[in-house]
Amino acid sequence: MLRIIVMTIVGLLLPANANADVVISGHIQDETGAPISASIVVNGSQLTNEPNGNFFARLSNEDIYKFSFSAEGFFPAVHTFSKYELTTAETGPNRIPPVTLVAKKQGRTLMVFGGDAMMGRRFSKPFKGEPTLIRSDHKLDDARAILKHMKPYLELADFASVNLETQVIETEPAEKAPKSVTFFTPPETVDALQWAGVDYVTLGNNHTYDYLDAGLKATLKHLRQRGMAFSGAGLTENEALRSFEATLGGSRYGMQGYVGWAGSARPSQVAEGNTKGGPPLGSFEAIVASVARDRSQGLSPIVQYHGSLEYGDEPSLDTETRLKGAIDAGAVMALGHHPHVYQGLEVYKGKLIAWSLGNFTFDQYFYTAQKSALLYVWMDGNNFHRAEAVPIYLKGYTPTPATGEMRHNILKRISSLSAKRGTYMMASGGHAVVLSGAVPTPVATSLDHDALRSKIRDGTVWPLTHYPWNTQVSNLSNSPSGAKHRFGRDLLSRGDFEDYLTFGAPDRSWLDASANIEVTDDKAHSGSRSLKITAPDQASIETGMRKFTRAFKPGSPTTIATMLRSDKPATVIFSFQKRGTRDGLTAALKGNPKIELGRKVIQPGNWQQVAVDFISPRVGTRSFRFLIEVRSMSNETTTVYLDDLALIEWQTPYRDETIPALKTVANDFSHVQIRE
Repeated sequence: MLRIIVMTIVGLLLPANANADVVISGHIQDETGAPISASIVVNGSQLTNEPNGNFFARLSNEDIYKFSFSAEGFFPAVHTFSKYELTTAETGPNRIPPVTLVAKKQGRTLMVFGGDAMMGRRFSKPFKGEPTLIRSDHKLDDARAILKHMKPYLELADFASVNLETQVIETEPAEKAPKSVTFFTPPETVDALQWAGVDYVTLGNNHTYDYLDAGLKATLKHLRQRGMAFSGAGLTENEALRSFEATLGGSRYGMQGYVGWAGSARPSQVAEGNTKGGPPLGSFEAIVASVARDRSQGLSPIVQYHGSLEYGDEPSLDTETRLKGAIDAGAVMALGHHPHVYQGLEVYKGKLIAWSLGNFTFDQYFYTAQKSALLYVWMDGNNFHRAEAVPIYLKGYTPTPATGEMRHNILKRISSLSAKRGTYMMASGGHAVVLSGAVPTPVATSLDHDALRSKIRDGTVWPLTHYPWNTQVSNLSNSPSGAKHRFGRDLLSRGDFEDYLTFGAPDRSWLDASANIEVTDDKAHSGSRSLKITAPDQASIETGMRKFTRAFKPGSPTTIATMLRSDKPATVIFSFQKRGTRDGLTAALKGNPKIELGRKVIQPGNWQQVAVDFISPRVGTRSFRFLIEVRSMSNETTTVYLDDLALIEWQTPYRDETIPALKTVANDFSHVQIRE
């Protein structure tokens, strides 16, 4: 049985001068907690690793630090951190847990799974004012540029898979399926996926038949020409049900792919008999039969299933029934996609189920759909050994390693949803780990009311993101009589502006296409960056969310909270705009009314928090956004800085009692508010 190690915190020190070198230290260990002497490279610089597993280095001041770890007899690893998260924490600098490397052994293999992938639509035809990511005369180079930040992670694995949710076609055919949304992606993107390390794609999804037989035939042709392995589609039903056989570590795995529904339009989106192609319909009976077939042929089935509801936190009961049925029938792993957001992991009868892998590379502008993860899985033949969730942020449609606030909220979400299913996660460096066999006991760490109260005034919204993501900061101890608190989660996870300029990927989060709006390091409430708004005399400038957020709970108490600082008196107006269920995106952005939520007069001086409360829409709303207008109150140019901006959906009411420990590990909290 694997021994569970309580991980210690390693101190990282930031010099007082923000432009000085950064001192970095850490620790490397194996799965028993024994130290490892490894090769460590950070941003191209070789570090010295001591026999006791510790390392130490002074590096130049940079926004991002990519750590590459390797040691003889172990699988290599890559972890990425921002300078901000290395040097900022609630209880002191550097909260990086030790990095655990997994030992190589006979029969052990490392697989990596990514979610939904396409590079069509807005990649080549972007919204007005946004960059073209795939140009018609640079398709291969541009597609590689989109994947370059994932390449170091994918190429570590023995086998890498993504869900190719598109047809692969050189030019868009005239005829398409009778549906509102269809995708096609240029063939060069398949070359780019291979270059980045992808070995296999599943086609079992609802966009594999978007351009009917012509599109499907073109897709299969381009995949075969390039030697890209696939399953989950074919020109007949029998072809679609075939597994791809991958021999890894001496074991033969059968890769299966399914879509969960046929669709109401005719022709349907699934393969039918010998007369029609498409993906196979993943009914309970079809999945169980295919798993039994592969087992009888000596294969270990791995099932990928495209179903459930978009943007949901949990799988549908239908999805759960089918994937657990696959495990019961003999599948060694099951993975879901289609919701476009990451859901929890579950160890079911000793086998791993990932309920939704989220997006890998996609052009969705919804804020929630940009938070995702890669999933590393170590298998010992048929036996699940270990999994790691590697957080990624689709920054302007480009997958990048998630750092800082974004990493915290991604891992918090995955771990809390997993905990609801009795699967508890621990930390290894910047990743979240699921173990086979023994699991860590869930522990809820209480916040001390007195310590928290000394930092914030009554009514202040306080972020919990400086605490480690796996610290369950859900209870308030020492609360005086009459004190109440509530906990919520940030729907944005990018309001500190620290990662806005990283990875060379355009951030599409904020309205900033103006000479009067910029992300700057002039001033900051936390970290080193903020959003700077310059309003000419007696004029106003508007910023806020560039697009609408899609995933929210209707009728929820919600708060816009931000830190503001101004050099002259200014009026700041907060407003709300919604997109109805039948509204087009562009028309809603331009024409739907803006409803004022509140206004505040900001006096020059120190940073001050402004919080505006409202109730999220109950009915008839697909999505919403908030806008912030800054008005100069003088005859001179006024400069206002915004930082630590959050859209908080409250998850609990105000309460004076503590929350039971087992319940706290299943809550995705990023902010707390006290009322006395």
